[in-house]
Amino acid sequence: MSERKTLDYNKNEVRERLLRTFQSGTKEWAAADLARATGLPLAQINAEMPAIADEYRGRLKVSDKGDILYSFPNGLKSRYRGFGPFMRKLGRALGRGAAEAGKALFKIWILVTLFGYFFLFIALALVAFFGSIAVQQGGGSRDRGDRRGGGGLGGLWLTTSLFDSMIRLWFYSELFKSSEARYRDSFARRERHPLHKAVFSHVFGDGDPNADWDTVLKKAFVAFVQTHKGVITLPEFMAISGLKPQEAEDRITRFLVEFEGSPEVTESGALYFFFPSLLAKAGNVSAAAASTFPLKKLKSFSSNNKKMDRTFRWVNIVNLLFGSYYAWNAMNIGTDVIVRTSQGLSLRGGLTFLYSYTVYLASQLGAAKPAVVIGWLLGAAPLAFSVLFFAIPLIRSWRLKRENEMLKRENMRKMLYSGVLSSPQGFDHRAVALPTEEVRPANPKSVEEEIQHLAAWSSAEIRADGKWFFKDVEFVQKEVEHVRASIKESDYAADRTIFDTNAPV
Repeated sequence: MSERKTLDYNKNEVRERLLRTFQSGTKEWAAADLARATGLPLAQINAEMPAIADEYRGRLKVSDKGDILYSFPNGLKSRYRGFGPFMRKLGRALGRGAAEAGKALFKIWILVTLFGYFFLFIALALVAFFGSIAVQQGGGSRDRGDRRGGGGLGGLWLTTSLFDSMIRLWFYSELFKSSEARYRDSFARRERHPLHKAVFSHVFGDGDPNADWDTVLKKAFVAFVQTHKGVITLPEFMAISGLKPQEAEDRITRFLVEFEGSPEVTESGALYFFFPSLLAKAGNVSAAAASTFPLKKLKSFSSNNKKMDRTFRWVNIVNLLFGSYYAWNAMNIGTDVIVRTSQGLSLRGGLTFLYSYTVYLASQLGAAKPAVVIGWLLGAAPLAFSVLFFAIPLIRSWRLKRENEMLKRENMRKMLYSGVLSSPQGFDHRAVALPTEEVRPANPKSVEEEIQHLAAWSSAEIRADGKWFFKDVEFVQKEVEHVRASIKESDYAADRTIFDTNAPV
């Protein structure tokens, strides 16, 4: 009965009493100190301290006698409760919702703008071209004064007729295709990404390929623990996760809460983490899966093939050139598009003819200030869009390179830490082979920098032959091997089945 009452308690009340004790100003606490200060049973203290250390970013230390000491160098600020965490969660939720809605609208806007301007510019160029031919061939028999009107300069009828012809040409080309050709085209479209997604992928990429990394890491962690008798050391966890020592301490503290583990100390003072609940498994775990530490995936520029990305760039170059052309002429020519020649009045020729013809068409369509409309609609707007269409992928490409270097470095740390675990007495970082791009940072000094950082954390020494001696790592691993040898997995395995819902009554 006494044991049941000790373990059957109000968790919130116990945590509040412990938190009030930590506010006294003492820097470090052992479980015995907390029992003296609070009067709580050791079983309750040891059960709740991992959760408190996780929530308030506590640190675990081991004394020279092998006792676990808890400290809170960052104060007692919860990262899960309170106004600040609530607002951060709310902000992230609202931000995700707004981002998803914005992305959907932005995809449509980018697609319409990119290809809408492209086809509009090409159509205007064709209309102006055929219009100039019509003027030269059909305008000679007309009165000079008529050249001011729509008939002498192509007119609205010619414009609408040409657009109508282009639409009919596309329609009939689709209408009279063979069934085989239409099937091939439809199959090719199904194989490719939808166009709006392909354009968005080119501009903004396809998100984080490691979005599920937390789950991947947990699976690898559980598999390792289950194949190593429920025991794991901090260096082993660093080899699985690729995290730096300080980051690994934070993450393993969280895992103590999530997987019902506890920090333990050997008689000689080696710290390890024990997860007995993970040993209550009904099936076997593949040793190969448990010993293969997953690597993070590098981010790609887009999911499109190179040809499609080049096509988008060329389409945008066309828009950029036309936008610059219209913006320049709108500022320098304005509405002065009709000039007097020896044959009478006509539109400006040469390179300015397309602009002049477009302004004329805008005036025919009823625009009060055609030069202003053309300057903003066909000049400033597509020009600004084209600059952004180039600038965003360019900036993203630069950031992508930097982020991939960080991923490569994290993956590289897994190989280095695994190498240290394999030969802590004489690890030669100069002989480390980095076989794939995922583990090979651009900086050739990355390996040496990471080893020096690990050596500073674990008090390693470099020998005369240039190899590293990680004395602390060797000590911890030897101690843990003795611990694992003393554990009988059968004591923690799932008991025989005494009730089955599928069994006949």
